[in-house]
Amino acid sequence: MKDMFRKVSLRTVAQVAIVSVVAYLSASHMLRGVEQAAPIDAYCPLGAVESFFTLVFKGEFLKRVFMSSFILLIVFLVATLVLGRVFCGWFCPLGAVQEWMRTLGRKFGIRKDVEIPEKFDRYFRYVKYVVLAVIVYYSFSLGDLVFRAYDPYNALMHFGNEFAEKPIGYTILAVLIVGSLFSKSLWCRYFCPLGAFFGLVKKVGFFRIRRDASTCVGCARCDKNCPANLKIATADVIDSADCVSCGKCVGNCPKGSLGYTVFGKRVSKGRYAMLVAIVVVLPLVVLPFTPLWKTKPESNIVNVRGEVNVADIRGSNTLEYVIETTGVPFDAFHKELGLPKDTDLKLKLKDVGSTYNLKNAEGSVLETEDFRAVVLRHIPK
Repeated sequence: MKDMFRKVSLRTVAQVAIVSVVAYLSASHMLRGVEQAAPIDAYCPLGAVESFFTLVFKGEFLKRVFMSSFILLIVFLVATLVLGRVFCGWFCPLGAVQEWMRTLGRKFGIRKDVEIPEKFDRYFRYVKYVVLAVIVYYSFSLGDLVFRAYDPYNALMHFGNEFAEKPIGYTILAVLIVGSLFSKSLWCRYFCPLGAFFGLVKKVGFFRIRRDASTCVGCARCDKNCPANLKIATADVIDSADCVSCGKCVGNCPKGSLGYTVFGKRVSKGRYAMLVAIVVVLPLVVLPFTPLWKTKPESNIVNVRGEVNVADIRGSNTLEYVIETTGVPFDAFHKELGLPKDTDLKLKLKDVGSTYNLKNAEGSVLETEDFRAVVLRHIPK
């Protein structure tokens, strides 16, 4: 038993912990609704990257993004400068799942990685920077999280829910899950916009991995274990933007020829893990309990000026909350949508139609849009 625990790295513990926490937060939102629990977007630093220009030039957040996303971004910006891409290598749920799937693939006997030819690989790695630029531009232009419907991470953390809203996101996720059985971290290397952002930050940071050529035996175990598929065995300094600071090359080197350097000084594996705990884990534990940490506005329907934004009414809002915040009486929904007199007002809008088998004028089960239409007709112009 002791040997088994010794084999479990702190990085693995961090990955399991973060996947568990994020899964809990996502499930909590889906079960309790937007009024009681924030959407998963509020716990991802990509939302802050997407919302940055909107906040700077318009003084507001994009939908589903609030201060928590910016706090997370700041924490991981500092961490990336000092420790490399620890978010990607230690704390990204989608990255962890891809890595676990590749391990599973090897257990199934898929030993050889299926890879893009090396002469194309170096160019394909630039695709994620194009994806990042497109997302930032359109998020600012359209005032919304445009990537949300295509994001495999968002799909992963919805556990099959909202499939009709995210068919492309779920399709990409399925391709990644299957592809990860055969290849290393395809999404991270070629398409991830957040990975691209942290990659740019890493290039100006103070973290490197160095190889001591005098002790290296050329076994290439580091190349085999690298999830970013980098060529480590022949490099003196590993400073690629694609290095995710996972430490697999350092931990698996039989001669200890590879080591972390921070600010030009060699750092042991134990001290590096301690730095991760201080720079990342400690702030993530403490900051959610401070007044700075906010995951959602007071209301997703009424803005700070007291104006009702009908478009922001969501399926996870309860009918009771919609009535209270918009001032539209229940009788309006009863008459126009055929809701029973004894309708449970604590039901989420997306569940009302299926619970009472109610159809709209087109013959489809009542949807959130039907409730929005009633509110739009009855709120003061």
